[in-house]
Amino acid sequence: MSSPLKSTPTTSPVTLAITTGAVRLVPQLARRAILPAMTTKPPVKRRNAPKTKANILEAAQKAFAEHGYDQTGIRDIAALADISSPLLLRYFGSKAGLFEAALIDAMRLDDLFKSNAELPLGLGRHLAQLFVDPNLELRPPSIITLSTGNKEAREIATRVTEEYILVPLAKRLGEPNGKARALEILILAMGFVLFTRQIPLAPKDKSDSEELINWFAESIQAIVDKA
Repeated sequence: MSSPLKSTPTTSPVTLAITTGAVRLVPQLARRAILPAMTTKPPVKRRNAPKTKANILEAAQKAFAEHGYDQTGIRDIAALADISSPLLLRYFGSKAGLFEAALIDAMRLDDLFKSNAELPLGLGRHLAQLFVDPNLELRPPSIITLSTGNKEAREIATRVTEEYILVPLAKRLGEPNGKARALEILILAMGFVLFTRQIPLAPKDKSDSEELINWFAESIQAIVDKA
């Protein structure tokens, strides 16, 4: 009695290719089945460096003004700026470096150094109008105040304030006692902004509000006119 015929298993081209590595023997269709499709890499999206830097500074100013130096981390600022922490550090190097850059950027008050001829109402009235403008962000008082508990941040704030506010303002005021008068204006301005903006104690009554604004404007102008 003849033995039943054994069926010979059929080796598919794909199996043959996998077991022997002879991809060249596989038909084109099978080749596509076992080899990953070649895809074109999307073009690398390049960041706009100036815009990224500006976004980081804005996020840092907001965080430092609201939470202070010690309570603000690099990750917090990076999240606000919608970037990674390593990218942030690539721009500014460290938290202290970012704090200094953010404070310098926040202190760009060019109007503070305009001459009397450019300010027909006087520096006092001009600053009063600026400081009560709700559309103007004034973060330096908060940033500086909330940095005083940290030695490194306090030293940075002291150096930056002197270099970017006191010295230029003293030069603008001139003699006599230009630096002392500049400090008097800074003390008044910091207090006025702090207690009318960051700690909103400004009176709601229109008459009382005008009294406060007039006092501030006249006090600043009196310091300016001492020369």
